[in-house]
Amino acid sequence: MDPSPLAERLPPMRLRARDYLLSRQSPEGGFCAYRGYYVEEPNLADTWRGVSAWRLLTGEALPQRDRHADFLARNGIAPQAISLYQRVRAFQALGCADPSPTQVRDAVAALPLSIPQGQVPALQAPLRQLRQTLWLKRHFGLDDTQADEAAVDFLRQWQAEDGGYGRPPNLHDTAEALALLHACRTSPDQACAGFVRRVELRAFGFRLTAASLSPSLETTCAGLNCCTYLGIAPRYADDAVRFIVNCQAGSGGFALRPDAKPGLDLTYLALCTLGRSGYLGKASTS
Repeated sequence: MDPSPLAERLPPMRLRARDYLLSRQSPEGGFCAYRGYYVEEPNLADTWRGVSAWRLLTGEALPQRDRHADFLARNGIAPQAISLYQRVRAFQALGCADPSPTQVRDAVAALPLSIPQGQVPALQAPLRQLRQTLWLKRHFGLDDTQADEAAVDFLRQWQAEDGGYGRPPNLHDTAEALALLHACRTSPDQACAGFVRRVELRAFGFRLTAASLSPSLETTCAGLNCCTYLGIAPRYADDAVRFIVNCQAGSGGFALRPDAKPGLDLTYLALCTLGRSGYLGKASTS
């Protein structure tokens, strides 16, 4: 572990992350997390994460911005919430207009509001899809207050007595639930803040559940994001950020744990979390 003070580690972290993002660009446009010799498979998900992380990290235009916009346009318009969300957000991050706004709006209008019925095996993915659908409809002026109310009613079924969400209550599901409440313009209750306080942990910032001990970047980011949505200060904020920085690989990308393999998904998650928590601003080299 690097013993340097956190404030000294943030500027070089930013520079390494910048280099990593540039290295994930494909020559013909788009991003690919796992590029290599004779392997060049840019995709929509990596492109959205790449251009969004770059915008958040630097505020600058990408060197191949037009190529990336052309790549997004070539991908077609899939009638799925996640694909539409990634397309719209990627064009936003690039600062470019989508060449097919009417077709995209029609696809968004046709999206069903997929509120799961009964018990679901995992909560995080359906909550994320629901949040992305609501965001898209609001973005195109198609939002519906009844849809927001239905989403909030669904969330109430999944909040445990200790304030957390999921079965068992955990930070990953809780962070996604709070993000959905924010999208529905609904304030969380203080019981949720109590759950987050109970899973705070020295050295790593947070643990997944009250009984777990295995730290990960995803869990630490979930904890910091929960604090942001709840409007509370993390008890071990510097420990949490230091752990995130420790998850940065030599290439500049971020991994699930120190010394693991990095990816664009985790790099985007790390940078978004640091940005929301105010640490990217502290690390500014400009």
